[in-house]
This record gives sequence, structure tokens and C-alpha cells, in this order.
Amino acid sequence: MTRRTKVLAAVLVVMLLPLGFVVSPSSLLHRGNEHVLLPAKDPSAILPHGKPAPLRDVTVDRRKVVAADRTRDVLVVTPKKLDPSPWLILVLHGDGGSAVSFHGAYAYERASGAKAVLAYPDGGWDLETLDGNTDEAYFAGIIDTLTKEFSIDPSNVFATGYSSGGFFINVFACHRPGVLRAIASSAAGAPYNQKQKWPNGFAGCPGQKPVPMMALHGTADFGVSLESGRFSAQYWAYVNGCDLVKQETTAYAECVTYAGCPTKSPVAYCEVPGLGHWVWKESAEASFAFFGTVAAEPQ
Repeated sequence: MTRRTKVLAAVLVVMLLPLGFVVSPSSLLHRGNEHVLLPAKDPSAILPHGKPAPLRDVTVDRRKVVAADRTRDVLVVTPKKLDPSPWLILVLHGDGGSAVSFHGAYAYERASGAKAVLAYPDGGWDLETLDGNTDEAYFAGIIDTLTKEFSIDPSNVFATGYSSGGFFINVFACHRPGVLRAIASSAAGAPYNQKQKWPNGFAGCPGQKPVPMMALHGTADFGVSLESGRFSAQYWAYVNGCDLVKQETTAYAECVTYAGCPTKSPVAYCEVPGLGHWVWKESAEASFAFFGTVAAEPQ
């Protein structure tokens, strides 16, 4: 990258941030347009086509979680006939949203059915505090409380988030290795401004480990740049040890997976034509199908 290009990139960041755009400086260096797309031997191996779950009765109620000397609410969605080996999936709203409003607009149980207890936290999602982050303590408190209450194996905890909620689960996965089995973020991006750096310059966290990851982003998103979504997938592909150039087809025309990932640490990326700053209509089913592939692998 020439000095002139670096200056232009810095100016672009300064211009877009006040408008609410999120641009990762690293994403300006890794545009994701040099990939080689290969036909997968089995397009459904990592990302099969998800299906809506059979309609089932659920209980929706608010619970109290005490963490970091604070008591906070979480909206819990519980199938009345819960699977005997359930998962916990945390579903995070974006800036300006709430647990109740996001559940109303994005009822994840339409995909998870009886398989999972769903937790919709309420938060502002602190992405900057590296030590003593109260949002992270709250998030961890939800996991601890609900896994105990519903006898959920701690290895079956997943998270998905939209916009700032998606950024937050990326950061949490970086800061708290081994807590989340897999993550899926919509209209979001990778961790940034962390304590460490990977050898290639990507932001890194102490003790960070690979995490199966799925990034979903719309081509018409003017709230968080498309480059941010692309980079989040590339970021975890690097951390997980995948091939950064070769990608493979999936059961979704909009989605690819990175080739060469370790079996337990796949990375998928979905780029949805015409989608603005919102969740894709297929995101719940697609991410739940991805989680299912991850869960099928022994720990």
C-alpha cells in the first residue's frame, strides 16, 4: 500500500465514522475480492440449507441476572417441550434496540424449535473496555445462570448478534476463549483495538482460540460497511487456520465457506444482494444449520 493510499484510507475512516459507518482499517487492506471459489464436493457439509422448525409453544419471560454488582434483565424464550439435550443460544440486538423489540422482529425459535433455550439480553454493548467490561460480565452471567437452570452442557452455548450486538459477540469470543461453541454475526465486524496483535497485524486477545464463525452482510448496508462484514469472516478464517484465498460453495447461493479450515473451526460468509442494515430473512435458519454442523463434531 502506497503512502497516498494510506492517507486516503485514513481520511475515509474520519469521514465515515461521524455518519455512523463502521470501517475497520484492516478491512481496507483485505477487500476479499481475490478469492478463488471452488465447487464443494458436498455443498451441504458445512452449511446445509436450514429449514423452519415446526411451530411449537414457547414461554417468553424476563429473568434477573446479577453480574458485576448489577442486576439486569434478560428475555428468555423456552420451548414448552424442550429437547432433552438442549443448547443455549444468545441473540443480541443492535444499537437503539431492546430484547423485546428484537425478539418481536427476529424470533429465532422459528429456526431452533425445541432444540434451544434462547436468551435475548438488553444492553448497550461496550466494545471498548478491555478489562472489567460489565457487559461481558452480564453476558457470562446469563450463560452461567441458564446453563445451570436448564442443565445445558456448557459446550453447547452459541451466540448470534446484529449490528453492535454482532460486534459484541466477536469481541466476547476473542476475550473469553472456549465459552462460545460458535458465533454468527449479521451486519457487524471483527474485534479491533485489542491488547495484542497476530503476526499479520490483526487485532488479537490474550489466550485467544479458534471459534467457528459465520458472518452475514448485505450489499446495500449503509450502516456498517460491507468491507467490515467481509473482513470479519476473513479475520476468523485467519485465526482458525483456514485458507484465506480458497472458498467453497454451500447449499446457499449467497454463502461460501473458507477452504482448509480445521474440521472443528469452520468459517462461513454470506453476502446478500440488496440487503440493507438488517438481518437476512434466511439468517436464523442458516446460522442454526451452521451451528448444527459445528455441534455434530466431537469436542
